Amino acid sequence: MARLFSLFAVAFLGLQLVQVDRASAASNRIVAVGDIHSDYKQALAVLQMAKIIDSKGDWIAGQDTFVQTGDNVDRGAGTIDVYKLLQKLRGQASAAGGAVINLLGNHEVMNLGGDLRYVTKEDTASFGGAAARKAAWDMQTGWIGKFVYNSFNITHIQNGHTLFSHADMSVDWAEKGIDQMNALAHQALKDKKFKEPIFTTYGPVWNRNLAKEEAGESETCKVIENIKEILGVQRMISGHTAQSSGKVLTLCGNSYIGIDVGITAYYGANRAALEIIENSDGTQTVSAIYPSGKVILS
Repeated sequence: MARLFSLFAVAFLGLQLVQVDRASAASNRIVAVGDIHSDYKQALAVLQMAKIIDSKGDWIAGQDTFVQTGDNVDRGAGTIDVYKLLQKLRGQASAAGGAVINLLGNHEVMNLGGDLRYVTKEDTASFGGAAARKAAWDMQTGWIGKFVYNSFNITHIQNGHTLFSHADMSVDWAEKGIDQMNALAHQALKDKKFKEPIFTTYGPVWNRNLAKEEAGESETCKVIENIKEILGVQRMISGHTAQSSGKVLTLCGNSYIGIDVGITAYYGANRAALEIIENSDGTQTVSAIYPSGKVILS
């Protein structure tokens, strides 16, 4: 009986050890990257810099979470390669216990709706012509269209502390909550209503009011604090508004961070990513990653 109890105890302790090992291996790292705009070369460079992928373009981030805040298309020629990369990384991340979060940008919405004013001739040629490109973006039958329709949301809150959207959130949209915003966006896509308010107002795909501090610094910070309170988050992360400095934009004590640094060659081929480390005490350490190194923001 004593021997049986010992074996049971060993087995139980072994199970506990396995559980502890798994817990200690759990990721606490989030990396966010802004607008890529069909620049595959720059996308690879930024993701390698942020230790999301290796030199072959494969996922090496384990159980990390990678958030891309939209506008992967237009202004460049590498649309096919960029979306294939994102598709591949979603699968590889999932297999490793990590995650890739993709958000809708205004340029995804424009391409789904047939607004091609920013598509380059080189990009169209890469598909084999305008008809083939249009077919690829069809939400029912096209490989890019189906991918975006099925896998992209309009906003996301990571682990209760950080709000992500392509453009700046507004109080009116925040009051609807992220679930309703995502539902409205998907219904509008399903109905092919690309002029619905969720896509056209000062909201999560077009708004630049916060990044540009259009109401002034003090009022902008008040709006940001209001949105944070409504959604219960500590900070807001947006792309969309390109920073000519090539550096991430921080406002209101890092309550707002803009991560469109002009990654694409069209905007200067700048390289930056945002990293959030979740600490054991419930706080987060937020840093900007540049080719020159990491800069702690908060």
